[in-house]
Amino acid sequence: MDRWRDSSRAKLDEEFLITTVDRTRLYDKDHRTQFDDGSTELTTHRLIWRKDERALSLPLSIIKSTHFEDGSFLRSEKLVIVLADQGGRGGEDITKVGGKQGIKELHGHIQVAIREEKWNVRQVKRPAKKEIRSGISGIEKKLQQKSANDNQNISKAFQDLDRLMDMAKPMVALAKNISTKIRDKQGGISEDETVQFKSYLLSLGIDDPVTKDSAGSDKKYYQGLAKEMFLVLDQPIQVAGGMMTLTDAFVRVNRARGLELVSPEDVLNAAKQLKETNLPLSLQTFPSGVMVLRSNNMTEEELLEKIIYLVDAFTKITADQIAKEMSISVFLAGERLDAAASEGHIVLDKSIHGLQYFPNKFVNP
Repeated sequence: MDRWRDSSRAKLDEEFLITTVDRTRLYDKDHRTQFDDGSTELTTHRLIWRKDERALSLPLSIIKSTHFEDGSFLRSEKLVIVLADQGGRGGEDITKVGGKQGIKELHGHIQVAIREEKWNVRQVKRPAKKEIRSGISGIEKKLQQKSANDNQNISKAFQDLDRLMDMAKPMVALAKNISTKIRDKQGGISEDETVQFKSYLLSLGIDDPVTKDSAGSDKKYYQGLAKEMFLVLDQPIQVAGGMMTLTDAFVRVNRARGLELVSPEDVLNAAKQLKETNLPLSLQTFPSGVMVLRSNNMTEEELLEKIIYLVDAFTKITADQIAKEMSISVFLAGERLDAAASEGHIVLDKSIHGLQYFPNKFVNP
């Protein structure tokens, strides 16, 4: 309890109230203290226990971790707080906040506050001073600013050109190697060289896409298209949180192929061939019928566990919040939540405020 400090009612700079839980008690490890039947406030900076004129506070910045202890008929719920070691004590410093209700919600809020380090909020930027233009000096200043901006844009353009030249060097070397083999009739070009060459071409947007005529058969065509899809989509899918709708994939693939456009049916058939080509990308269909391409770097069980963890942490959550936490689109976030709800892992509530998702207390009370 020595880490709690007497506190005034004055707020810190940029401190905001997040939630309040009434009728709470403070514990020193497992031992009750005299601080009973007060309210516990969670702000962006502190955890504050208040009763009458007495107030104790604990900075969020010194909290190492937290977990929730479920209550029973005779035992209250508890928020267990593990504090960072101070002064080389060598042992865990633990304090608890107990209460009959609201403690689990408090736990969810405090986890989010600690994870986002809400006490490190940015200062609000003051509006820039309005530039006063006057006569010739104002015109000269504007011309100088325009010249500086032009120089910056030119510099950026040359940086992009340097990157293009760096990419072109290995591409030219590979093209020379292929050309030498053809000229000297040393044999066929390896599959790895073909895939590598197409990768460079697709990166530059001047690809030589596979066609039904060049493939010779439907199966080879769809397998070749599946490999091209992986080359085009792998990086964007990783950036999008490991998943992309088939409609978005269709747009990106056609954009990369230029004039050799493919139909939605071709993209779907190629996506079905991803498993046979042993590429780390697979086709998945949600219960709603929406089809997506998913990176195999994360299993379906791991994605489901992450959804359940976020719903438990927030106590109630929306598709917008899931999208932000998982760096995916709101549409895909809604599909993932609906899939978890259809399997009974979470529950949903539809009201005038929209769809909200909650932990399934019927399964895990």
